[in-house]
Amino acid sequence: MIDNIVGVAIYSVPDLIMVKVNQKYLDFHDFPYNQMETSIGLSIREIVTGYTGTESDAITRTVLKTQKSSYRKEIKFERFERGITYWDTTRTPIFESGKIKYMLLTTSDVTERVLKNQRIERQNKVIEQQKEQLEQKNTQLNGILENLSEGVILSDHEGKYIMRNKEARNLIYQSEELIDLGDSFNTTKYFDMEGNRISFENLPGIRALKGEIVKNVKMHVINPEKEYFINNSAIPIHNTKGELTTVVSCFHDITDIIQQSNKIEHQNKELLIAEKEKNEILKREIEMKDEFLSLISHEFRTPLTVINSAIQAMELICKNELSDKAKGFLNKIRQNSNRQLKLVNNLLDITRMNAGHFKINKTNIDIVLFTRSIAESITIFAEQKRIKLSFSSTLKKKIMGVDDEKYERILLNLLSNAIKFTPEGQSVTVKLFQKIVNGKRMVCIQVKDNGIGIPDEKKELIFERFGQVDTYRTRQAEGTGIGLHLVKMFVEVMGGEIGLESEVGKGSVFTILLPIEKVKEISIEKMPVEITNQRLIQAKAIEFSDIYF
Repeated sequence: MIDNIVGVAIYSVPDLIMVKVNQKYLDFHDFPYNQMETSIGLSIREIVTGYTGTESDAITRTVLKTQKSSYRKEIKFERFERGITYWDTTRTPIFESGKIKYMLLTTSDVTERVLKNQRIERQNKVIEQQKEQLEQKNTQLNGILENLSEGVILSDHEGKYIMRNKEARNLIYQSEELIDLGDSFNTTKYFDMEGNRISFENLPGIRALKGEIVKNVKMHVINPEKEYFINNSAIPIHNTKGELTTVVSCFHDITDIIQQSNKIEHQNKELLIAEKEKNEILKREIEMKDEFLSLISHEFRTPLTVINSAIQAMELICKNELSDKAKGFLNKIRQNSNRQLKLVNNLLDITRMNAGHFKINKTNIDIVLFTRSIAESITIFAEQKRIKLSFSSTLKKKIMGVDDEKYERILLNLLSNAIKFTPEGQSVTVKLFQKIVNGKRMVCIQVKDNGIGIPDEKKELIFERFGQVDTYRTRQAEGTGIGLHLVKMFVEVMGGEIGLESEVGKGSVFTILLPIEKVKEISIEKMPVEITNQRLIQAKAIEFSDIYF
C-alpha cells in the first residue's frame, strides 16, 4: 500500500465502507477528490461511479457469498476519461472469528502488457500471411517477450518448447531434460491453493494443448531450487484452418501477495487469541466483583436485621416510656435501615441474576385486582405529598401467571419513582389494559406521572446499572440508580419488556408488557394471601424509604 505500485483498498463488510486505501487505487477510479483522506468512510458506490449492477458489483457479491478470493485478469475499462485501460484485480475476504469482516481489493495496471500481447497476436497473423517477414517479426516478438515482467512459454502443438522468456527461465527449474511442457512435471511439484497435488493432465499448459482456454490458475510450485506461488494462464493458438499450432502459457509470481495474505491471516489469529484472553480475564474480574458484592451485601444485611429487631423490641417493650422525640429518632433509624436494606436486596438480586442463580416463581393470579391493591396500598405516601394517585383498567379480571413478589417490587419501584419526582399538586396514574403485540396477547401496565421528565439522551441510561438522569440528587429524590436496572431485569425474566416515553418538564410514562399465559404446574386463580400480609407492608416501607416528606 505504501509503495503505491499496486492499487490497494480495504472495505468493511457487509456495508463496503472504505477503511484504508492508497493513491494508486483512487487514481484507477478517477476519484474526483484525488485525496485519500476524503475517501475514508465512503461506500464503494461513492468511490466507483455507476458501481451498482456492474461486473465488479457482481464479482464482489460472489466473493461475499462463496467466501473465496477472486482474481480477474486484464479487465477492460472504457468508462474513464483517460481512455481504454486494462487491469488485473483481486478481491480477498479477510476473516475474523470465522466471519468475513473486511475485503481487500488490489488493482494492477496491465494495459502495457495487454497491448503488447495484442500486438503479438496481430504480428503472428502477419507472419502467417507474409512469410518473408517471419524472421524480423520473430525477433520483435522475442524482444517483447524477453522484457515482460510475466513469465511466458511458447510451445508447439506437441507441447515442445519454442521459447521461454527471461522471467520463465528464472522461475522454472532448468535441466537438460526440459524439452516440453510435460518434462517439468518430473522435477517439479504443483499444488492448488488448498494444498492438493495437481495431476499432469490438469496442468494449464497440458489443458491448453487439448484446446482448452485456461485462465488465472493459482498454483503452489516446489522444485529442487525454490518454492513460490504463480498465477498461470494458458491459451491454444489455431491457424486459419482451425489447427492448433501454438500454446501460450503466461504466469506471474504472486508469492509476495500470498505471503502478505498469510501474514494478515496470522496477525488476525493472534489478535483473536489476545482478545479471547482479554475477555477471559475480564470475565474472571466480573465474577470476583460479583462475589465481593454478594459477600459485602450479606455482611450488611445481618446488622440491619439486628437494628430492625431492636427497634421493634423497643417499641413493644418501652412504648409507654418513649417520648415523641425518641419515637421520631426511632422512625429515622427505621427509615434509613430500610434504605440500606433496599440497597442490599437490590445488589443481592443483581449478583444472583448475573450468576444465573435467580429463580422466577409464577402463580396464576388476578393481575387486575393485584395491581389495584398495590396502587391503593401506597395512597398514603401520595397524599403526604399532595399528589393524586389513581388506578384504571379496561379489564375487570385477568388470570395469568406472574411472579407476584417480583411484580410487586416492579410496580412499587415505578410508583416510588413517580411520587419521588412529581411536584406537589400533580398526579400519578396507573392504567391496565390488554394489547396485541406481534400477534400475541399481552397485558399492558402504564405508570404515568407529571414529574420532571427525562432527556432523550438519558432514556436508555436509566435502565443501566447505576444509571441516573443526574448525578446530583436532592433530599427529596435520593437514589442509587439500581432500581430501574433491576426492574428491567425482573420484567425480562418474566418474558416481558419495558419501555419509556418522556418529555423534560412534562413527565414520563413507563410501559410494561407481560405475556398473557397461565402456569400449568400451579393453578391458584385468586390473589395470593401474601399481598395483604406483612410482606407488602415491609416492601412498601423499604421501597419508599428514600423519600422524605
